[in-house]
Amino acid sequence: MRRGGGVMRSPRCRWLWRSVVVAAITLLLPWHASAERHIAAAAGHVCVVQVGGVVTCRGNITSTDKLIPPPNTTFHAVTVGDDFSCGLTTVNSSLRCWGALPGGTPQLPPADTFFVDAHAGPRHVCGLVPNGTVYCYGDASSRGAINVPLAVGFQGVTAGANYTCGVARNHSVVCWGDGANPVVANTTGWRSIIDAEHVAAGADHACYVRVNGSVGCWGSNARGAAAPPAALAINGSVWWLAAGDGMTCATSGPSVPGPVTCWGTVAGSITTAGYETACAGWGCVASTISSRGVVVASAVGGLLLPQTVVDGYRVVVLTLAGDGTSGSVDGVGSAARFHGPRGVAPDGAGGLYVADMSNHVIRRVDLATRNVSTVAGMVGSSGKVVGATPLESTFNSPYFVDVDCAGNVYVADKDNHAIRMLSGEWIAGVWVDQCCWDKRHILLALCSARGRGWRAVVCG
Repeated sequence: MRRGGGVMRSPRCRWLWRSVVVAAITLLLPWHASAERHIAAAAGHVCVVQVGGVVTCRGNITSTDKLIPPPNTTFHAVTVGDDFSCGLTTVNSSLRCWGALPGGTPQLPPADTFFVDAHAGPRHVCGLVPNGTVYCYGDASSRGAINVPLAVGFQGVTAGANYTCGVARNHSVVCWGDGANPVVANTTGWRSIIDAEHVAAGADHACYVRVNGSVGCWGSNARGAAAPPAALAINGSVWWLAAGDGMTCATSGPSVPGPVTCWGTVAGSITTAGYETACAGWGCVASTISSRGVVVASAVGGLLLPQTVVDGYRVVVLTLAGDGTSGSVDGVGSAARFHGPRGVAPDGAGGLYVADMSNHVIRRVDLATRNVSTVAGMVGSSGKVVGATPLESTFNSPYFVDVDCAGNVYVADKDNHAIRMLSGEWIAGVWVDQCCWDKRHILLALCSARGRGWRAVVCG
């Protein structure tokens, strides 16, 4: 059961300073298989099918009961939305849902309806029956994602954020739902596909595996999720995909398990021996050959990880750039050098700004290529000069960096006690401890205990 996952959000309105981490989970031990039917992820929780068919769900505390599967019921597949979870039962392969499925569970078909596949978006769920018909369940809040086109025989189905795509039996792709979503809106893109084997739906992008095993994508590439690595775009060894809110992961190789390679806000290899992968707005989860079960990769600039998924587990770093040696060299991946990097922020265009504090500069990492470049400041020269260009301006231990909805870049210039633009322009001459993004889309510059008040930048 394929889980694209995540809530559609404006890519430039991401204010969380986060690093990419991988956590090995010990309590969630999925039933190993070569297709993504036993692990699923949504904005606030993860569910897995364990050995014996018992489903276990972990995530943020909720009143919807989405973490509580029906008792005395075993499943061979699982999928999840934002406020609900669903599974295909071991007996009869019927669709059962728990939690708060929009529109309620009475709309689900009789228990003797046999499904071969099912997949949930944030607010709807769709299932495929043996004769190639797709049925979708939800309400009007999914913006047409449950309105399945007639007279199409499908071999697979995947649900995204308020849209659904299916692979027809002639290997074409059909999408429906929210016409404003970049995936649905790009009709030229998906209607031209004639060689699809499987499709994975993210929040605002989708990717598919061609019959030769290579990968193609369409939709928004603002965070690099629709730009697969060149090797995967031409290599005929990919056998499964998972897409989320700003990222895509492919499992490839001649055997099962295989290496899982991701691009976008989760980038690089998250495991060398993965069975199944699922992605959401906070990152991706992959079941592995290890006895430790599941690996969790956190997205750069993504949502907070569901708390009970990672509490108490070992965390290691998945490196985007640099190799642990201090320096100031621009370059690709491990060839680049940083010196005391602090705050980071996605730019909404497939890049990540980094406040390289001890180098007194701002760097940018291209998430697709991992290329690092210096975009503001002068390496090794602290100061407060506003130059003719960003590279002629000077900063003094820049500590945080952020991007507003209009693409303006702000820098918390620590030892100059100021908020400045990437150009070097002075915005406010106060000392800033931290910035945070509240639910009303306001960036609050919270002052230190010196009591100098606060300022706000209103976004949108």
